[in-house]
Amino acid sequence: MNSQSKDAESTRQVKVRYAETSALYASQVLVNASGEDIILNFSSGYMSDPSSGQTLLPVHTRIAMTAAGARRLHALLEQVLKGPASPESPAGDNVPEQARARFPKAPGSDR
Repeated sequence: MNSQSKDAESTRQVKVRYAETSALYASQVLVNASGEDIILNFSSGYMSDPSSGQTLLPVHTRIAMTAAGARRLHALLEQVLKGPASPESPAGDNVPEQARARFPKAPGSDR
């Protein structure tokens, strides 16, 4: 790949389209790693099994990624969490504008 195509690729605009817009809360994350990939297992938290009395950690979502993808995620999370947290901005003020959550514009809306 030549430098011109690298420059074009780095400035390409990408529109994100969510297949699913609901979100699941995760207070616990288990990480498994193999030689080639990282698997993140997300859970809402511990719960007690009434029949056995054991404490369980039910996993509701699993995401697998390459080590390079995990490094990019780590760098982005580190950037977002650098700023001072507040009730209005729990992740701090370092969230890039393109990464900020916002409501979609309603058809015919000026906002």
